[in-house]
Amino acid sequence: MLEGEDGEQGQGQEEAREQEQMLIKRFEELVAKYGKSENLKMFIHYHKPGSSVKHPPDVADNIIYVLDGKRVKVRCRCGASLDLTDYSKIDKVD
Repeated sequence: MLEGEDGEQGQGQEEAREQEQMLIKRFEELVAKYGKSENLKMFIHYHKPGSSVKHPPDVADNIIYVLDGKRVKVRCRCGASLDLTDYSKIDKVD
């Protein structure tokens, strides 16, 4: 019985990881379409684990992706955030 439960938990975690990767891919597609991808790369670079005292190496998941309608933002657990939405692109695409 315990083996079956572990298998279900492992499968649930795998599905959660796949869903998270899918959402990150969607976020990156929106940034490519409506946003400023170079700013996203710089933000991720400077807020990666171990890059400074605010980002200790043992905290693996600093970056939080925020989708609010067509607005794309990224936040860090340190409190910094960046609105990546390029509103001129939104006007052209719609």
